[in-house]
Amino acid sequence: MRNRRAAWIMVIALSFVLIVTGCGAGNTSTVDEGAASNTTGDEGVASNTSAVDAANSQNDASAEQESSEDAFDPGATITLYGNDFVDEIAPKFTEDTGYEMEAVHYGGGAALAKIEAEQGNPQWDVLMMDGHGSIRNLADRGFLLTDWVPDNIGNLNEYGQSLVPEDNAYTPMGIHASALIAYNTTILNEDTVPTTWEEFFAYEGPVGHADPAVAAPAYPLVSSFFEMWGVEEAKELYTKRFEDGLYVYPKNGPVSKALISGEIHIAALQEHNAYQLMLDGEPVQAIWPDEGAPGSLRVIAINKHSDNLEAAKAFVEYMLEPETQSFLTSMNETNSSFFTPLSEGASMRQERRQDGTFLLPSAEWAAEHETDIKTWFADRNVN
Repeated sequence: MRNRRAAWIMVIALSFVLIVTGCGAGNTSTVDEGAASNTTGDEGVASNTSAVDAANSQNDASAEQESSEDAFDPGATITLYGNDFVDEIAPKFTEDTGYEMEAVHYGGGAALAKIEAEQGNPQWDVLMMDGHGSIRNLADRGFLLTDWVPDNIGNLNEYGQSLVPEDNAYTPMGIHASALIAYNTTILNEDTVPTTWEEFFAYEGPVGHADPAVAAPAYPLVSSFFEMWGVEEAKELYTKRFEDGLYVYPKNGPVSKALISGEIHIAALQEHNAYQLMLDGEPVQAIWPDEGAPGSLRVIAINKHSDNLEAAKAFVEYMLEPETQSFLTSMNETNSSFFTPLSEGASMRQERRQDGTFLLPSAEWAAEHETDIKTWFADRNVN
């Protein structure tokens, strides 16, 4: 347990090291259009005017083509770090746009730690991840490109527009429930299961959820409760919940297994996992509380030191297209497709609650309290 505690503290500490920025500058090249023509009084040279004009026209066309190729360089590969969809979206982005992309899949905590470790020599261009509070923290410390507005930002619906930060440090593209109240139907039924979050915390039996220092959606889950009830009251509720039986697992996959086995009776389980268990015929049902489910906002951000900002910006705009978001929600082979797209005209999966609302703290609040909440939580989760 001491090693586990040290690992948690290391992740948390690494996520908040002061930035030492290594600045890289992108290189641009231009080609002068047109060619200078020499004139003489020699009649023989003058007789070749048409040939010279034709050659100049070809040079102009070649220069224009070279300039265009410099502006659009599909051979320059950009690197995407992300926790969902990265393996599927990278090849599709390349196929649809011509830009080359390499995708690296990380859990939320691992991605943040990797970015911290690479801050002197970043290896990523674009980040797509759950947890707007953690991304806000990166922006506040100078990691991200700011003050750039995608040309198609108007694709976002009204709710999506309300989640765009003033400095445009990241772009929201979707939101899902970081936790529903999922229960084992061999132990509980509709008459005995908690239907609100206060009832969840008061339940007399073992419950569980994912670790906010490891799983990307778990800090949005915990921060939603801390913001909703206030930091001190939330700490009191969690302290009692630990005493009454709160099991914390690294990610939502192990939470699902514990729920199926009966090790825990109820879970605050990410909707991806909850709906998938139900579709798979497991003895699990899920409740989306009327008061709202903790929300996990998926956002896209650009490394301000990227050597290929054009391709990075193209990816952000690509993800705002309703066709792209509908493609993601249509992927029945991955449970990550359970989310609410934020672009007008994009569809969502019909198996989930269509009018479900979200508990979502502001990015500024979540960023401000991230260190305190994760550290406090880790301290109480190692006994």
